[in-house]
Formats: sequence, C-alpha cells, structure tokens
Amino acid sequence: MKLRTRFLLLMTLIFIGFIFITWTLSGSLMNKLNQQWGEQFAQRQVMFDKYRTLAPLIREIALARQMAAEPAIIEMALHEHNPEVQKRGIAAMEKYRFNFRDHSYFAAFANSGNYYFNDAKNQYANKQLRYVLSPTTAKDKWFYATLVSGNKYQVNLDPDVHLNVTKAWINVLITKDNETLGVIGTGIDLTDLIKETVSIYQHGVENLFIDKSMAIQLNSDPKLIDYMTIAKDVGQRIKIDKLLSNPDDIERLRKTMLTLENNPSEVATLKVDYKGSQYLLGVAFLPEIGWYDLTLMNDQSLNLYDDLLKGHVWFGLALLSALVILGWALHYWIFNPISALRASTDKIGSGNFEIDPPLTGAGEIAHLSRSFEHMARFVIDTNHELEQKVRERTEELHHLSEMDPLTGLLNRRGMMDRFETEFSRQSRQGGSMGLLLLDLDLFKAINDTFGHAAGDLALCEVAKVLQSSKRGYDYVARWGGEEFLMLMPNCSQDDLMMVAERIRLEVAALIMQSGGDVFHLTVSIGVHRPHIPETLDTMLQKVDRALYAAKNEGRNCVRLVA
Repeated sequence: MKLRTRFLLLMTLIFIGFIFITWTLSGSLMNKLNQQWGEQFAQRQVMFDKYRTLAPLIREIALARQMAAEPAIIEMALHEHNPEVQKRGIAAMEKYRFNFRDHSYFAAFANSGNYYFNDAKNQYANKQLRYVLSPTTAKDKWFYATLVSGNKYQVNLDPDVHLNVTKAWINVLITKDNETLGVIGTGIDLTDLIKETVSIYQHGVENLFIDKSMAIQLNSDPKLIDYMTIAKDVGQRIKIDKLLSNPDDIERLRKTMLTLENNPSEVATLKVDYKGSQYLLGVAFLPEIGWYDLTLMNDQSLNLYDDLLKGHVWFGLALLSALVILGWALHYWIFNPISALRASTDKIGSGNFEIDPPLTGAGEIAHLSRSFEHMARFVIDTNHELEQKVRERTEELHHLSEMDPLTGLLNRRGMMDRFETEFSRQSRQGGSMGLLLLDLDLFKAINDTFGHAAGDLALCEVAKVLQSSKRGYDYVARWGGEEFLMLMPNCSQDDLMMVAERIRLEVAALIMQSGGDVFHLTVSIGVHRPHIPETLDTMLQKVDRALYAAKNEGRNCVRLVA
C-alpha cells in the first residue's frame, strides 16, 4: 500500500474519530449549557412577568387602602343612617373615583349590607347605593367571606351579576379599632388586565397566575379563570390540575409554593408534563397580592444553541487539518462570550442591576448577546422604573397623609409630627413655643344659611390669612372641622397677642361671596405661652381653655391663659 494511501486512510480515520469525539463532547456540553441557560432564562422571564403583572395593581391597591382610611368613609360605615354623614362619605368616594385607573369604586358596609358603586361614565350619580347584600344569597358570599378573611386587602376576580361587569376587584377592609366595618375598593377590567399580562405573545412561553389554593386567577383563556374564589369551597375551584395532569407534578409544585412563600424573593424551576410535552415551569411568589406566577417554556424556546452545535460539526469537517485552531476558535468565539453572558445573568440574578450587559461574540453568539442585552436592559429599566414609582408613590402618600386637602394646611397628624420635632429641638437647644387656637364663630350658621360651598370658602380664606401671618418657621394646621392651630416657636407673649389680634382683625375684614350671597365671619382665638416647659397635653388643654374663655366672653376676641 502506498504511503499516500496510508496517509489518506490515516487522515480518514482521524477525521472519523475527530467527528465522533467532537459530536459526542459537543452534544453533551451543549445540552448542559442549554439546561443551565434555560433555567437562568426561566428565572429572568418569571421576574419579568412578575413585575409586569404587579405594575398595574400596586398603584390601585395603594389608592384603595388610602381610601379605606378616609375618616369620612369610616364615619359613614358607623353612622350610615345619618344623611349628612352619608353625604360626606359618598363625596369622599367620588373624589377617589377620578384617581383610579378604571374611574370606578365600590363600597359595602357590614352594618347595613348596602353596596355603593359608580363608574367612569358617572351613570350612578346621586344613586350610588345600588343594592343590599344578603348573607343568604350565593352571589353575595364574596362580601361576607372577605369580612371574615382577615386579609387587609386582596385581589379577587369576580363577575358582578348585579352590575353586569367582570373585573379584577381590589378589595380592602375598612377597619377601626380592630373592628371590620366593610369592604371598599375598585376594579380593573379583566379583559384589559389579561391583555397587559398573560396574553402578551412570546414564542414558546405561556404565563398564568394561581392563588395559594392552586385556583387559577389569571389565564389567557378566561374560561379557565376561577371567578369568586373566596366565596367557593376548595373543591369547587378551577385549579391547576386542569392544565397539569400529572399528580406528581402537582405535588412538586405544591411543595415549591410552600418554599417560595417563606422565601418570596426567590424563583424556582421544575420540569412538568404540559400538553403532552416536557416544559420548564418557572414559579415565583407575589406576596403583595398572594398569587403565584407560573411561566411555562417549551424546549424550542430554551434550546438556543442547536444551530451552533451543527455549526461545530461543519466547521470541523471544513477544518480537519486545523484541530488546534478549532480548539482556539471554540474558546474565543463561544465559551468566552457565554461566560461573559453567564456572569451578567449571575449578577442580575443576585440583584445587581447596576451592570452594563456585554455585547460580545460573532454570528449567532453576537445575535444571542444582543438579545440578552435587550432583555437584561428591559429588566433593569423595569426594575428602576418600578423602584422610582414606588418611591414617588410613597412620598406622595406621606405628603397626602399630613396635609388637609381642602385648605392646603397641615392636618392634625402633620401638626403632631411638628410638635415632636419642636419638643426634640427644645430639649437640645432650649427656647419656648406658643400656641394660637382659632375657632370660626357661628360656622354652622354659615353652612346652614349659605351652603357647604360657602363654609369651604370661609375655611380656605381663613387658611390664607393664617399662611400670610405666620413666620417662615411657624406651623399652621387645620385642627378640627372649623378649628385652626398655629405653633410659633421662640415667640414672646406680646408677639403672640399681636399676631393673634392681627389675625382676628384680618378675618373680620374679609368679604366673601358664594352663590350670589355676601357674608362675613369672625374668629375667637385662645393664646397660650408656657413660662416653664409643659407637656403637649397640658399646652393643648390650656390653649383650649383660653379659646373657651374667648367664646364665653362674646366671641370675636383674643384671650390668653398663662
């Protein structure tokens, strides 16, 4: 046999051996990479679905909880039979209606069973009381189940047969002194919520949400949603076994849910049988609403390297004589970029969003790198945006909780915070403080004679006088219905009396007009400046005593209690 033939035969054997080894090793390696990448991709996808679903709900929940804490609504729940109380409560609910995304609200009270509702069209104006709930009526069980649930708030998918609407209802308990007075909230149109969450198309990816009982809460197919879950027995609910037929898969999912409930920041993955194929299931817990995010991904959506594996074989066939170069090329073109991408996914997975996802590699890897960069950037931007929104909403809620919405002054809670600040400052630096307590004379007569709009105008005008009379470091609050309180640090008794008298004169000089009626008003003012440090309760009692003296001595005057 000629040497050439032997060489060709040897090269052929080397070629076949190289192809066999390359195919075997590359196949095993790529399967491992596919598995690792698939799990990491699943975690990123689940986090994306989680924040995408929470975004439209967090704001509505925060607003609904704020509405449930409104004093006028709590008073209405306690004294609904009083027309004036009822009127103020409905007015407070109408104010929130415009802030909700759906421009609608509902409220149901435990004492009466009365259900109030108004929508974006305002078609129930002056007739917000729609119907009366009954514990013996099946369609009203959701209300009584919510009252005894103990959850401060929850999201419930419910077709309201009375109003002929189907929404994702945000239910918030109205409470006072640990007593549950009713349920209040708003709704998001179910069709819109599905379009924004589980109906967004992604190839090979399906998304749904279940609650702790495994009842389906959100699904792209509305027929698979378990409506009115809270009002049903567990055995009557539409559960995940409608989609996962393997009992072992359901049991593993149940154990995973229990683990995630104790570790809500984590994401779990497991393999399940779905539609006759193996799917990777990503699971995350949403403690804000008590749901679980389930994201199903098929093998086609996760095997990102199949074409590249074929490329290895063809590259090996073409470059049989350059095995060393092939090894270097594999390292340079594939493993370095994958390591860089994996390092980025690990950083994002550990919560480090302050990274710049790498653009690396060539060909399919470059395309994969760009795809990852887009996905990572979207997750990072979404996280930053959500954090910013949460900060903004928190600041807004804190500001609203301290301000009187009518006059723009501090409310009682805001003034109490300023008292604490001043007492703390005085304990460190010394000094004194004085109080002016004002009460509008015969304010009820103004409301009864000229209407509540005139009363509101009077409160606002007096607030303007107080704002213009205070120094830059003084504080003014609407202390009660028609009472105002001014806190003046480092002010002498003579200065206090002078400011009080100036306020009294300016208020008496006001000429107000409402609905064609012109009216005036006066104020009585109590003044107190302690000569030695006193407790807040003592100061308030003394300034109230001074105001009482001003009232008893004919009103429209200033009286001092030392």
